Amino acid sequence: MGSIQEYANIFEKLDLSELSVEEEGLKLTLKRERQIQAGNTQPVTFTGNAQQIVTQNFEAPVEAIGTEIKAPLLGVFYANEVPVKEGDEVKKGDVLCSIEAMKMMNEVRSSADGKVLKILAENGALVEYHQTLFVIG
Repeated sequence: MGSIQEYANIFEKLDLSELSVEEEGLKLTLKRERQIQAGNTQPVTFTGNAQQIVTQNFEAPVEAIGTEIKAPLLGVFYANEVPVKEGDEVKKGDVLCSIEAMKMMNEVRSSADGKVLKILAENGALVEYHQTLFVIG
C-alpha cells in the first residue's frame, strides 16, 4: 500500500484532474478543478496496487531537447493522410495532426522549423489538454 504522499506525487506527475484509490481498507480521492476548452475529463480510478499500475503504464519524460508541440484541447489524436514521421523536416505552420473534439476536427500546426525528434501520441488515442504530442528540434 502506498502512502498518501506517494499518491499525491502520482497525481501531480500524471497531471490528473481526479485520482481515486481503494486498497486494503483505504479509500482516497484527490480532485483538482481545471479549465478545459472542450469536453469533460473522465476520472482515473486505480484499484489494487496503484503504484505498480502507474509504474507499468507511465512513460518517462522526454529527454529530447527541442520545441514541444502540445495539444490545444482534449480530444482524439489523428495523424494526417500522409502522417508525419520521426525524422521528417517540418516548417513553422505545417499541419502535424488533427484532434477531434465534439465532432469537430482541429488542426495542430508546428510552432517551429526543424526535424520531428519524437512523436508522443498514437493515432486514435485520447490526448489531454496541454499534453506534449511532438518534439521538434
